Formats: sequence, structure tokens, C-alpha cells
Amino acid sequence: MPFEGFPLVVGWELTLGCNLRCRHCASSAGTKRANELSLHESLALCDQFPALLVQEVDFTGGEALLNPSWEAIARRLRDLEIQVRMVSNGLALSEETVKRIRDAGITCVAVSIDGLEPTHDSVRGVAGAWRRGLDGLRRVADAGLQAAAITAVNARAVRELAAMRPHLAGAGVTTWQLQPVFPWGRANDAADLRLDEESYLALGRFVETAGQVHDGIEVRAADSCGYFCDGMGVGEGWMGCSAGIAAVGIMSDGRVKGCLSMPDELVEGSLREADLWDIWFRPGAFAYTREFAIGKLGANCRGCEKGEQCQGGCTAMSYTMTGGFHNDPYCFRAIQARAGAGMATL
Repeated sequence: MPFEGFPLVVGWELTLGCNLRCRHCASSAGTKRANELSLHESLALCDQFPALLVQEVDFTGGEALLNPSWEAIARRLRDLEIQVRMVSNGLALSEETVKRIRDAGITCVAVSIDGLEPTHDSVRGVAGAWRRGLDGLRRVADAGLQAAAITAVNARAVRELAAMRPHLAGAGVTTWQLQPVFPWGRANDAADLRLDEESYLALGRFVETAGQVHDGIEVRAADSCGYFCDGMGVGEGWMGCSAGIAAVGIMSDGRVKGCLSMPDELVEGSLREADLWDIWFRPGAFAYTREFAIGKLGANCRGCEKGEQCQGGCTAMSYTMTGGFHNDPYCFRAIQARAGAGMATL
């Protein structure tokens, strides 16, 4: 039966170029990709989105603001009535740049804040990056845009989450997304930043209690943070990975994959060789999610009563951690089951 879904959410890596060299970066961002999409190609891609029912486009990088075409692309999407959001490291969020972001129709800017000041600056490799990131968020909020924070939770930051919260609230943050560090790219060489099972559960318990603090911040667990365990992580609303089902990732050189968190080897096609429609609806495309069957669950998930609904968790985390699909080892439910009644309370 032909696939009938649409890519409602597009993650668009505008460039792999970046003004930082963060230790935890799964994309190993820094130098832009060879032959990144031109403005003409990018605008032509925007024009393909309405037929595919695209509702939201999230600009990422690298550092999205280093692509000189970001403003023109955002304006084209605004004219097509497609919501645009941006993820930034915050270093370039001057008052003038934030005004341009607002005028181009971008509705939300998320800044990566990965711990308290010493931890964040150490991971980012630049003194003052934490303060500049928070200053950028304040400018975003002052401009009337939604200010969001994204934390790639590492082994140091996991114990700092509660202390981070008032700083984010003071910067005008209304949404805070938490996700464990992906062990890919430069993070592959940063073993000290990876979460073990104990620290991963500490992240889950923070998520579980986050709603009890009334400071205007909504704490959200990312897709790689779950699953099905008494308020910890993404919970009952999780229906399996959406990569290739309702979401798609576009790399800055026009290659397409289900999610930008996936390694580059999981490419489904190139926009220089085919339209996004043809890549999306190609028979056999995105097979890791579209062709799921419960018998494909890996060893970490096999036999779980939630397996059919969960489908083995986050595809990107499963693949990077185990080399296979439907086998995400970062699962609160599974970790607690393995630990049993003898687990110490965190």
C-alpha cells in the first residue's frame, strides 16, 4: 500500500558552518558543507512545501544565521503561510539581528543552553558563550517573539537543571526542551559528557517534577527522552518515531533524511536529483519507520508491552547507540525494569 502521510514538520539545516566547535556536537559542525544550496535552489524548495502540506520549518545548523540567505528564505516561507522557527547558539543575536528575524516572519528562536555558565562555556569552548546566549534570549523575548531554550543534557548539566531554571525564566524563556546528548560526531570523542543510566534517570525525574514549578516555563522532553514511565519523558503520547512519517530533515547540500539527528549515511535522496515529493513518496523510502513490525524490535525492546506503540523509541538514538533500529537503550521504563526494586532513589 502506498504511503499516504506528509512531512508536516521540516528540519532544515541551512548550513553546517558554525562559529563554535562544541564538544557535544553530533553534526561536527564548523565548516560548511561543500556545495550548499544556493538561494535560488532554496527558494525553489520552499515552493515545493505547500503541496506536501508542510506546516512548520525549523532552521538549524551549524549556526543558521551564518547562511546569508536565511532572511530571504524565511520571507518566502512566511509568504507561503508556513510557520518558521530557528535554533541558534545565541552569539549573533544582536538587537538588529533579532529585529530582522521578527520582520522576516520567524515566530520563535530557540537558543542552546547546555548547563550553568562553567559547564556551558566548557562544552562550547568559548568564555562568555553562556551569558551571550541568555542575552540573546532576552532580546528575542523583548521583541515579542517566543524565546525557547534547548538543552543537550550532558553528564555535568544533568545535576544543574534545577539551578538553570531561574536563569532561563529571567531571560524570558517560555519553552525548554531537554534531550540527552547523542553519541555521534564530536560527542563520540567526549565520553565524559555521556549519560549513564543513573544520570539518565535523574533527567527523567527532573522532567517528572518540572510541572510543579510555576515560573512560566513549559518543560518538554525531546523525542529521544522516554518512554512510558509515570510522567518521565514523552509518555503515553509517544506513537513511535516520526522521521519519514510526519517529519523530514533537509541537509544544507540538499540531501534528505528522516531526521537531522540521524547520521549522514541514512540519506534517502538528493534534492538536486529529485523533487522532495518524489523522494518522500518513493517506494521503500524511510523503511526504518514506515515498515515497522513488532518482530523488528531489538534486544533492548523485545517483549515490552509498549513495544507495538513505542516502536523501539528514537530512531536516531537507537542507531547511534546500537547500530540498529527499534532498539533505543535510553528508556526510563526499561532502565527501571533492569534495575528492579534494588535501584537507589536519585
